[in-house]
Amino acid sequence: MFLFLGGEEWKILAEKLGLNPAEILYLDKRTMNPCIELLSYIRSQRLIDVGTLYDALVECGFPVWADML
Repeated sequence: MFLFLGGEEWKILAEKLGLNPAEILYLDKRTMNPCIELLSYIRSQRLIDVGTLYDALVECGFPVWADML
């Protein structure tokens, strides 16, 4: 599902989910697939629930991905 975020789109979602610039930079420069790492980080830290993720995806312009949840 999120493997298709090939550019900078994941950063919009990361900001919406509350990651700070240092966290985004870390994921961008030190991981192979920043979007997957973003979701893994969010899940491990229990920062959000599915409803919040759904809303963030819709607000960022990714309603199809939100519906896949």
